[in-house]
Amino acid sequence: MLNMMSISLTVIYLALFLFGLIQCRKYSFIAGFYFFLILIVHQISPYVYSPFIRNYMDSLIESNTPPPFGMTLGELVAGFSLLPRIIEIIAFSFLIVGLYRMWKSNTL
Repeated sequence: MLNMMSISLTVIYLALFLFGLIQCRKYSFIAGFYFFLILIVHQISPYVYSPFIRNYMDSLIESNTPPPFGMTLGELVAGFSLLPRIIEIIAFSFLIVGLYRMWKSNTL
């Protein structure tokens, strides 16, 4: 039940992001277009990179090799958990800069 609800929310978010992407493209708001494009990638990315991260972590544990850059396994996991937030920050930065430029051009 919970898994079905999660999938349906993901589909609804993707539909809304696609609608926003189309509207921004229609009205030539490039910053909004990139904002929605990055959010679509952000919404799809857990399904793509989770298996790769899991395999990488398993291979590190099985081969008993330390993670790169002298990190511990916990620091590596914490770093991977920050990736979605970094993607969101990049998306909202595009939107804020685009809205500021649009506001600035309208006031002049």
